[in-house]
Amino acid sequence: MSAPAPRPYAVLGVVAVGTLMSALGSSLINVAVPLVRRDLGADIGAASWVLAAYSLSVSALLLPFGRLGDRHGKGRVYTVGFGVFGAGSALSALAPTLASLIAARALQGAGAAMLMANGPALTTAAFPPAQRGRALGLQATATYLGLSLGPSIGGWLAQRAGWHAAFWVNVPISLAGALLARSIVAGGAAGASAAAGASAGAPPDLGGGAGRRASVPAPGPAAARPAPDARARPFPWASALLFGAAMTALLVALTRGQRWGYLSPRGAGLLALGAVLAAAFVRVERRSPAPLLSGALLAQPAFVAGLAAAFLQYAAVYMMLFLLPFYLQGPLAMSAADAGLVMTVQPAVMAVVTAASGWLSDRVGTRGPALAGMTALAVGLARLAMLGAEAERASLLAALGLVGLGSGLFTSPNNSRILGAAPREQLGTAAGLLAEARNVGMLCGVAVSGAMFAALNGGRPGEVAGGEAFGAAFRGTMLAASALAVLGAGVTAARSSPRAGAAAPAGPPR
Repeated sequence: MSAPAPRPYAVLGVVAVGTLMSALGSSLINVAVPLVRRDLGADIGAASWVLAAYSLSVSALLLPFGRLGDRHGKGRVYTVGFGVFGAGSALSALAPTLASLIAARALQGAGAAMLMANGPALTTAAFPPAQRGRALGLQATATYLGLSLGPSIGGWLAQRAGWHAAFWVNVPISLAGALLARSIVAGGAAGASAAAGASAGAPPDLGGGAGRRASVPAPGPAAARPAPDARARPFPWASALLFGAAMTALLVALTRGQRWGYLSPRGAGLLALGAVLAAAFVRVERRSPAPLLSGALLAQPAFVAGLAAAFLQYAAVYMMLFLLPFYLQGPLAMSAADAGLVMTVQPAVMAVVTAASGWLSDRVGTRGPALAGMTALAVGLARLAMLGAEAERASLLAALGLVGLGSGLFTSPNNSRILGAAPREQLGTAAGLLAEARNVGMLCGVAVSGAMFAALNGGRPGEVAGGEAFGAAFRGTMLAASALAVLGAGVTAARSSPRAGAAAPAGPPR
């Protein structure tokens, strides 16, 4: 097992830069999409692919890039991620057509996937288990700061300098991040080869030749470099391609199904294609000598339960976030600016609480704070469901604050539980799966929220400004989101211990 990094907070600082930038990449351009649509002459459906291309690219590539980090070095893949993200940002800013902008956004998403899959793994490996929760909490705070600041920064830039400026802002950040990552976390290939030679029992060269070179460590923390035998195993390219294709087909069908119709030729065809590709992925994985997903990793009950809870938490929160703007500007008759300020309450509270909950989980264990957080989230969503069309501002802010408190209490301990259950040599894969659970949870939450709202006779969100039908549909959907959080609390509360014969985790989840 690799020792923690000698400069753990330097590693955390580099990871926080990438985390903040990835969050800005998903939130910065949201406000500017109407300007993109106007300037490039696109309709609403086509312009929405500017957002969807980023999310789909991230979802399809998280797991493969996490696996690549385990094989070639997490620090190396993380450093390349800055460059890819910066290139995608620059190409997005320069895009002359909608098609080129969508392609550049997909490239930007690939860079974000490199950062998101390997950042938590670098943080986990850099800190001892007793400090893992607080470190992951600080990293998560960077995520929520990016999500909170992105819309306001993007809106200001787009208004002052055009939508291109919302992309240019990430270019200097990615350049600075790449330089920092190269000096702090990017392990060299020579060092990895040296480690392999040393572990194989190569005799030292007392005259200062090859043996002396083998004793020189590579730059960056040891945990950022691959295990000595990692590169000897072939990379599962077939599994990676099938996984990405299956995820893309299923998520496009899920997110576009309400508009197209889930039983329409496009919707049903994509669902069928995704199912066939998923079955092919499972078949290839079972036959692969080096699968994309390790059986030892999936044999850890704490790991699987943590992923399930993360998925449920993000699905529940994004069911709320999708409908909340329509509720605020419809029944409550708020202006867009006022609604935007109200919506910052939840991520702001979350950003503050997340760091503290990580520190708490290092002292009392991960299960208690995570369970308290998921319970508070369920209560907050239920309170929001009961507010009605005459809600007082104080009651609304209290409900949103409780949602933020619950999410903040849950996230850091649960992340620590997941990554603490993973072997160090598979931290990249584990972090990729964690980010995948969150991302798919977000997309599923939005899709389920819209579909359920329509099924409860609320119509399409935004078509009805208010009225009893909107109120009843909003209440039912928020109660369903609360029920998901209750289910998440049950998953979190379940005690789990490593199965016999499973690989030893990096630190015992509690």
